[in-house]
Amino acid sequence: MTTNSIAMHHSIATTNQEGHQPPAVPFTIEQSHSVMQFHVACRATRCQRKAAALESLIEAGRVVPSASKPR
Repeated sequence: MTTNSIAMHHSIATTNQEGHQPPAVPFTIEQSHSVMQFHVACRATRCQRKAAALESLIEAGRVVPSASKPR
């Protein structure tokens, strides 16, 4: 069994800037969930990949954005 930590994801995400680029085509719901988990340490305002995943989930009605907290 593999263990994944937020620290590990944060380390990978911050060292691989190419991994923050938006996708060429919109993410599927499943892909969006995976991206959100992998980019848990990123802010959607700074990470285009997480922003694209979040937008896909919002459009699908899976996420309702908070009016009081930034993305």
